[in-house]
Amino acid sequence: MSGGRPGERTSAPTSTPAKPSRVPNRWGEGSRLRQEILEAAERLLEQGELPEEISLRGIAREAGVTAPAIYKHFKDKAELMWTLLDGVYATMAEDMRTAQRSTPSDTPWAGLCAVIDAYSRIATSEPRRYHLLFRIGPDLPPLPDARVHPMGVILDAWIEAVAPCLPESVRAAEDSLDAEQTAKLLWSGLHGQFGLYWNIPDAAKPLGRTELDALRESLLLTLFGPRPDRHP
Repeated sequence: MSGGRPGERTSAPTSTPAKPSRVPNRWGEGSRLRQEILEAAERLLEQGELPEEISLRGIAREAGVTAPAIYKHFKDKAELMWTLLDGVYATMAEDMRTAQRSTPSDTPWAGLCAVIDAYSRIATSEPRRYHLLFRIGPDLPPLPDARVHPMGVILDAWIEAVAPCLPESVRAAEDSLDAEQTAKLLWSGLHGQFGLYWNIPDAAKPLGRTELDALRESLLLTLFGPRPDRHP
């Protein structure tokens, strides 16, 4: 029985509008759906969810599609996550190369400094994106033997920036670090400092612009020694 007064018209109960479903892609737009699925997985990871806790059903829900739609683009969750990492690594490597190209080609030290600054800027201003580089891979099934780890594109960008700064005499000496070894030491030094910054705040100074500049110069001094031709 209605709770209204006699003679009054009662309105039908209102319901919460359902969340609109995703508009299906038109023919030829499958690549857009693939990208939307990857972006949905990345959002879940950036929100703090662990890779092992994310299901394909959850990714589908975030993307606004059905779970079977994902299997049209990825055979399983591992392939989806590795594909996501491919994109994150490639984007970061391209950011580093863009920074190097922004400096004159005849000033390799300026190029290397620009690459270090670009990497540091991503690590400190986009920490969730940066953490994807090192947090997802160890939790995924190993890559097939034929596949090269996608993190290699970042190492290649480091090597391209470091190599022009090594004197020919150093590159030719058997007892000297080559460009790849030097790049790995520089990369691990930066990453290690950021790890201290995030995990043991009392063990490292806050990484503002001044501190990042000092960190860059101390790493370059340690690896390359005093260089009067080095430009900050």
